[in-house]
Amino acid sequence: MSMLNIGTSALTTSQAALSTTSHNIANVNTDGYNRQRVEQATRIPNATGGEFFGSGVQVDSVQRIFNSFLSEQVRTFTSQERQLDTFSSFARQVDDLLGSPQLSLSAGLQGFFDAVQSLADDPTSTPARQIMLTEADTLAKRFNTLDTQLDAYNRQVNLGLESSVDDINLLSKGIAELNQVIIEASGSTNASPNDLLDQRDQLINQLSSLVSVSVIKEANGAQSVFIGNGQALVVGTSFASLDTIPNPTDTTRLEVTYGSGGINISSQITGGQLGGLLSVRQDVIDPARTEIDALAAGMVTTINAQHAVGITLDGNAGGNFFEPTGTPAPDAGNIRLAITDPRDIAVASAIATTTSAANTGTAAIALNSVDGSAVGFNALTALNTPLTFSFNAVAKTYTVSYAGDTATISYDPATDSGKSIDLSALGAPHTDFTGATKPPLTITLSGVPADTDSFTMTNSASGGFTSVGDNRNALALAELQVTKVLNGGTESFGDSYGILVANVATRTHQADVGQQTQQGLLDQTNARYQSVSGVNIDEEAADLIKYQQAYQAASQIITVSNTIFNSLINAF
Repeated sequence: MSMLNIGTSALTTSQAALSTTSHNIANVNTDGYNRQRVEQATRIPNATGGEFFGSGVQVDSVQRIFNSFLSEQVRTFTSQERQLDTFSSFARQVDDLLGSPQLSLSAGLQGFFDAVQSLADDPTSTPARQIMLTEADTLAKRFNTLDTQLDAYNRQVNLGLESSVDDINLLSKGIAELNQVIIEASGSTNASPNDLLDQRDQLINQLSSLVSVSVIKEANGAQSVFIGNGQALVVGTSFASLDTIPNPTDTTRLEVTYGSGGINISSQITGGQLGGLLSVRQDVIDPARTEIDALAAGMVTTINAQHAVGITLDGNAGGNFFEPTGTPAPDAGNIRLAITDPRDIAVASAIATTTSAANTGTAAIALNSVDGSAVGFNALTALNTPLTFSFNAVAKTYTVSYAGDTATISYDPATDSGKSIDLSALGAPHTDFTGATKPPLTITLSGVPADTDSFTMTNSASGGFTSVGDNRNALALAELQVTKVLNGGTESFGDSYGILVANVATRTHQADVGQQTQQGLLDQTNARYQSVSGVNIDEEAADLIKYQQAYQAASQIITVSNTIFNSLINAF
């Protein structure tokens, strides 16, 4: 091999190194670019005169400086961070909504029950009655507004799902197309098409920000991409499409489907923006709507039941305070006032209690509650006949007479004072009514009755009814604020809403902390990845000088070779 050929090989190799270094510098700010390096190798030496003489240098390959482990970590942390960021963004909106002073149900419930208590203090006051209606209407509108806002968040999730699915399909198509080009390029040259590999990796990284992916490298240079529980999104040069369809049981919710068969894979999707949207809907938005609807339904049912057993200012049965009461079922979106006239608020009790003037003891019988759940119940005729009580001091029992039937209530003033007794379900140690007709009342006995002391309970609306000063049903309505009537009798209205707000706040905080952690891990991994694959301008500048000097030295070899050749020619 002549010096000229050696110099030429050195010149072309240095030129290739200069070109690759220049390419690195040019792409220093290109997203997804991995720096490249020319791998040089000596040519096969020539055997001459019993010795081997070098024949120069050649470009063995142009390597892409790439770490597959760090690349996979970047995709994993990108997917997790994006999911938590999306989750946190929506959860924070719900948290702010539920905690807003202008929309919070806590403030609305407090305002309503404060108005009920004020009316109980002055049961005939028209202004107090109007304030109660106004606060009740405000409370109902708070429910309506919360439902509207949560519905808006659900629509935002739907739009996000559609947008994410469209982006995933575009990226999947791009990856499949690049697989085709890479297979063709690799097969025709047996070299690595580095820039095409960078483009494909960049698309896969973008895909990981939308959904969690796993990647498998094929023997022909293609990469297959899988999501969910192994659904193949890209296989070689083909790709599958995702789509969104309305949920069969709730058309306001979109579900993510896979392939031409439209298989619902929403429950299998994790990671990325798509996973964040699905998880925040499932873990925050849906539970919030369910809990608020349950609170609205419970409040309507409970307040209506108590209001129905009271008597209005005009002596009518209370009826419903809120609507609706049947179909559709009450929820946060449709709750509203059922009455508009302040006089129709049932403040008075349906039952009047009379103490015999002949009584000499200190006993008292107080109405605890009226059960208005029976079909056809009317507060004006809550009792079929007067209900009488007569005490026997020797037997320590009250004899109770009602509708031609009798029962006995054991009462020891020393131990039983203040106990509540359900007259419709008397059991041992009492003696129950024998007939089917029973008083729908729960009473409280107190004090020390004398022998033959008696009491009578009648319908309040019988005879010359007047509601002046009767606030017992208003007090019962006010008591509902702290009564545990929800979730199997374990939560009050305020408890239920407070638990909901606390749960959303906790999930939001957890998502914020998780997102910050994942962001930190992603930043660290990106820094490690860039330290391996990123372009360092200082290093490339040094390489540029090195390869420039090598190029100049190679040109000198050619110059010397030319001088020697000319000298040989001129010698003849």
